[in-house]
Amino acid sequence: YRKAKNKGSYRAAYEREIILHEAAAKALKSAGVSKLPDVSALQAEYAKLQEQKEALYAEYGKRKKQVKEYDVIKRNIDSILKKDYPLERGKEVG
Repeated sequence: YRKAKNKGSYRAAYEREIILHEAAAKALKSAGVSKLPDVSALQAEYAKLQEQKEALYAEYGKRKKQVKEYDVIKRNIDSILKKDYPLERGKEVG
């Protein structure tokens, strides 16, 4: 943009991109970022985080299945106790 021969027409043609670039540069500067990280380092970190996410999601699936099993067990126990409770109470009264 600064090296263009006709800055006015160049800016008019690419105004959207220039505004986005300037806003991004301003945001990075205000955040204290002076040098952008290496792309390969970002990709490596992303891959590591993706693996971690997949492992955690698998663990979540196991725990969710386990909770369902415990819920079935609890419902079974509750139904058994509800059936036994009136009988025991009837014995005490009578």
